[in-house]
Formats: sequence, structure tokens, C-alpha cells
Amino acid sequence: MSIKALIAGLSPKRLASIGVVTATVLAATLALPSPAQADAFRCGSAGSDPRAWCAYVKNVGSAGLNARSGPGTGYPVVAVYANGQMVEVDCWAYGTSVNGYNIWSKLYTPSRVTWVSDYYLTTGIVQNYVHPC
Repeated sequence: MSIKALIAGLSPKRLASIGVVTATVLAATLALPSPAQADAFRCGSAGSDPRAWCAYVKNVGSAGLNARSGPGTGYPVVAVYANGQMVEVDCWAYGTSVNGYNIWSKLYTPSRVTWVSDYYLTTGIVQNYVHPC
């Protein structure tokens, strides 16, 4: 049976309900970017500065994302962030390549300086939002 014949056999009420469901699914798909594709966003009251940019940690296993004392894998680990955790990005710098990406984000924390590979953040192209360190 062709699609045309199948559609011709449906009642107007059924066609209308299929159209509503299709439109709803399409709108939800287009309106909500996945966390892996989302860009940095203003932290607002959640950040140290209302103009600060925030992002989420993504694509890390259960062990979490190692935050380091400098922009590279050769620096000591000083903190660990969980998958999905919101972080405040202070600035960015070039560092050790991680999966072919050499941008590192310096994160604001009140207690210490921490750096993470931007590969693991939902910043999009961080250079478009945040100033270099």
C-alpha cells in the first residue's frame, strides 16, 4: 500500500491529530539543543558575576572530569567535576590537545584556580563568548 493510499483512507479527525503530534515533536526537537551542542550561557545569579558565562560538563564517565592547576594534562589534578555539573568559565587558553581540541577553559571557583579541557564543556565555540586569559 502506498503512503498516498494510506493517507486517503484516514478520517479528517485522524489526519488532524497526526498533524498536531508531528508538529509538537518537530517543535520540541528544534527548540531544545542537546547539552552536547548547547553554547555557553549567562550564569546570572548562579555565577560570581551576572555577566559571567556558564556551561555544563559533558561526555565524562562516572569518574568525572579532572580539573587541573594549568591548561594541560601535565598539570596536577586539583578537583573533579561530575557529568552535567554547571561550571563558570572565566577565560580560555591554548593547552594540551584532548581529542584533537587544544582549548582549555579556566573555571571560576572561590577556593582555587582550575582548568579543564573545553572538549568536555558545552561552551560551543568558547572563543565567541569568553575572553582569552
